[in-house]
Amino acid sequence: MADAKFSSREREGVYRLIVLLNSSLKFLVLRLEEMAAAKIFSPVYLTELKAITQKVETEINEIIGPE
Repeated sequence: MADAKFSSREREGVYRLIVLLNSSLKFLVLRLEEMAAAKIFSPVYLTELKAITQKVETEINEIIGPE
């Protein structure tokens, strides 16, 4: 995000979307953990999905980074 030039209003909108995305990813991880506890899918498969979800969140946060 450091490369893009945003007005303060645009920046606020971008950060709001990022917060929503992070919340959604955290929600997804929680649901995957619930599915694992309920033994709905293979634990290995759910562990992989959880790791991928957390990696997406980490990469997004690294791209955005502090200003």
